[in-house]
Amino acid sequence: MIDEDLRTARRRARRWDELDERRRAIADRIRKVREALDVVGVWDQETMALEEARLRAYGRVLASAERELAEVGPARELYEELLAREERRLAESADPRGAELLEIGRMLAELDVELPARARARTAGRAALRRPGDREAMAGFVRQLAALGMMVEPGSLYGAQGLKEGRSLVERLEKRCRELESLRDRLRTRREELLLG
Repeated sequence: MIDEDLRTARRRARRWDELDERRRAIADRIRKVREALDVVGVWDQETMALEEARLRAYGRVLASAERELAEVGPARELYEELLAREERRLAESADPRGAELLEIGRMLAELDVELPARARARTAGRAALRRPGDREAMAGFVRQLAALGMMVEPGSLYGAQGLKEGRSLVERLEKRCRELESLRDRLRTRREELLLG
């Protein structure tokens, strides 16, 4: 019974994801139309009328997507709850999938800590590179790096050579974040495969 419940919940969660992506895309279009309206000004009535009509149309589509999301309800949460129940059941049983699921859970928990820490360091690095003379921004970057166990002398990130080193560090952080995100996606997919097995 739980297998069928999981499959149904999975379909609903995927539908929710599709609708949410659609809603975000429409909201982005609405934002762009509003920006265009701000630029047009009152002097171009024809363009204003066209943009306002576009805004109303997008508003109707957005309302429709939001109604559909409400109908689907908390599909993602229900699906995750059913996956967690099945995971607990398998982990407590003699099923060989249980051990692999426990290892995947451990790795995902580590990623939930490491990935945000690296993303914070990357963001701090980008901010420091945008303001090369800002000692506070650079000190924030150095603190974030230290939290990751990457020791960097604060003075080594100043001047032309320091900017080059800073860019290199940010690029390494970006690359590592992409690798970790990819790993997280693969682990989640494998977890789902095991649970839906």
